[in-house]
Amino acid sequence: MKTDIQKVGSCRIKFSVEAPVEVIDPIYKAVPKEYVAQAKLPGFRPGKAPLDQVKKLYGKAIQDTINQRVTATLYKAHEEAKIDVEALVDVEGLRSGVGQGASATFILDVAPEFKLPDLKKWQVKKMDNSVSETEIQERMASIRRMAASFREATADDIATADDLLAISFTSDIAPDSVSSAAKHYIADDEYWVQLREDAFIPGLKDVLLGKKVGDKVVLKATYPKDFKVEELKGKKVTYDITVKSMRKLEPADDAAVIARFQVKSLDELTERAIESLKASKTYEEEQRALNALCEQIDKSLKFDLPERPLDSRIYDELMADPAKPLETFANDVEALKKSEAYKQASARAVAALRRSYALAALAKERNIKLTNEEVGVAINSLANSAGLQPQELTKRLIRNERMSGFLAHTLETKVLRELLKECAVL
Repeated sequence: MKTDIQKVGSCRIKFSVEAPVEVIDPIYKAVPKEYVAQAKLPGFRPGKAPLDQVKKLYGKAIQDTINQRVTATLYKAHEEAKIDVEALVDVEGLRSGVGQGASATFILDVAPEFKLPDLKKWQVKKMDNSVSETEIQERMASIRRMAASFREATADDIATADDLLAISFTSDIAPDSVSSAAKHYIADDEYWVQLREDAFIPGLKDVLLGKKVGDKVVLKATYPKDFKVEELKGKKVTYDITVKSMRKLEPADDAAVIARFQVKSLDELTERAIESLKASKTYEEEQRALNALCEQIDKSLKFDLPERPLDSRIYDELMADPAKPLETFANDVEALKKSEAYKQASARAVAALRRSYALAALAKERNIKLTNEEVGVAINSLANSAGLQPQELTKRLIRNERMSGFLAHTLETKVLRELLKECAVL
């Protein structure tokens, strides 16, 4: 086949193809015969209907099928031309006929051309999974709290961070005026709270520390602007709170701690705690280093991207946005493209796509590939987080045409971890 390539953009080409008669005529002969073999016409056995009658009934369908096969035959020429196609954008000027051959021009998005930067630009801070004595003591204190018991408070006991308090509270917001999600924060006859952190009403911990059973306090709370309950975001609420009862933490002695965790000694428990801390630190440090490495890679890459893959990546970013901009601007595409959400999604998409191309190039350069075992581990991990069986997840990835993207992302992660060995040096 005769081909011609015309560059019409940094990552877009016009790929013109001409196929000779000997390639195209067999398609014109084969397709009508297939319709004859399948056609069911009254008075004729399957496969015996006259071709002219079949053409009368299925003429348009026959021509559509011929056009599809001719187009596919012409398009396949990109493989011989070794064009790295990222997306088929359009087909122009399709021409074909018996004894005439065929031709068409394909508008293609192609992979970007770029050079990998010097890897010295990708250096990040070394990973450090060492555990301090303070961290060990804090973990052991936490372990002791897990083995502790609680007793009912006396009239003289005051609340400390480890205690459990039952409180009742009302607010200056009418319960009937808010949604069910917000009612939980407006009033309650008995709510148990531990004072180690402010996980409920802002400022609650501070006003209850040092209080006794029966004490009443007033709390003027201000909810953060990013609070999880929509009606309370940035809202100021005044509470009247009463401490109804209290359970005091009774520290566990060594024997109780050993019995609770079924170990032979506190030394063994301490060793387990250190191992657990190091495992957590190792994971946290790797994630920190990987994030830092991605930032360094993103800063170093500056090249144009193919439009269709970029549009697809932007869409994925918008889909993942918890603010749901695709729903907000569902009927106004132009407004969406002018929004801050679209601007941020575009920036993330550009960085992620450039990084993907760079890591894929590096994988090719260094012959880094995924093993069957690594693919299995990745599928099992994703299946577990999605609450699916690995076989079901695999079927869904294939059915939704997401398997290639999943494998590409898994390979990117492997390349990043390989890079850490030489880039985590600062």
